[in-house]
Order: sequence, then C-alpha cells, then structure tokens
Amino acid sequence: MRMPSRLLFLICFPAFLSVPSFAQRAATNPTNSAISGELLTPDAKQNDSSSNSLKRISTNLDLLTRTEERAGVLRKQLIESIEKETALKSRLTQIDEEMRPENIERTMSGIGTTRTAELRDTRRRVLENERKGLESLLLLSTQGRLRLEEDVRQADQLVSRIRQRLFPLIDREIEKINPNP
Repeated sequence: MRMPSRLLFLICFPAFLSVPSFAQRAATNPTNSAISGELLTPDAKQNDSSSNSLKRISTNLDLLTRTEERAGVLRKQLIESIEKETALKSRLTQIDEEMRPENIERTMSGIGTTRTAELRDTRRRVLENERKGLESLLLLSTQGRLRLEEDVRQADQLVSRIRQRLFPLIDREIEKINPNP
C-alpha cells in the first residue's frame, strides 16, 4: 500500500520540527560549543568582514560595468543621431540646389509641354514641401541629439564617480593581501 506524498509530508514534518537545531545542539554539547567558539574567533570575524568587503566590491564592479555599458550604448545612439542629422542636412543642401530657378528650368527642359510654367511651379512646391518635412525632422533629430549628449555626459560622470569610490576600496583589499609591494 502506497501513501500519498501529502500524507507522508504531514507525518514527517512534525518529526523534523522536534529534532533540535544545530545551534541548539552546539549550545548543549561542550565539544560543539568549543568548535563554534573557534569558528567565531576574531580571525573568523575578520574573514567575514573581508568577505563582506569583497562582496561589496564585486557588486560595485558589476554596477560599474553596467554603467559603462549604458554609457557605451548612449554614445552609439549619439553617433547614429549625428549621422542621421548629417544625412538630413545633406539632403536639405541638395534640395536648396535643386530649387534654384536654373536647375528647375534644366529639369523641365526635357519635358515637351505647353504648360512649362505650371510644371515649374509644381516642381518648386514639391521641393518646398520636402524641404519643410526635412527641416522638421532635422529639428526633432537635433533635439534628440542634445538630449543624448546630456545623457552621455551624465553617464560619464556617474562612471567617473563610481570609479573614484571603487578603486580605493580595491587598493585597500590589495594592500591587505600583499602589504609590501
């Protein structure tokens, strides 16, 4: 006959609770209390503080790494934004050149029609509309670039502050390991 696992748990769990814990056994047994006394000597406490210090340093190194990665990602986004801005400015310059009357006339010269004045006006309006759209995109891109520049500056400052606080801690730990370089 097989017992369901819940029933087995309900039977065994109270028995487990009645077993004295390690700390209770160590306090009642003189041999165990001597061993635990040795473990908690100042050297053990010093190892604990050193361990805590190393954990703090490790955590701070992780934070530094993530902060540096974030600064790198922001820098990459900034470069992409500058490239986009440059492309928009280049296209605006190209449109300005295309909007010159002689260039519009040259564009229309290959088209045989009696309504050349209308076609020139239509071409000019198309170029003006494209120019307005590009100018608004350029404005948005410039605003985004300015925000990214500020974010990169702040991220770099944060990286610098973390490094200034972390490196002395690392130096102290190195001195503890090797006091005479």
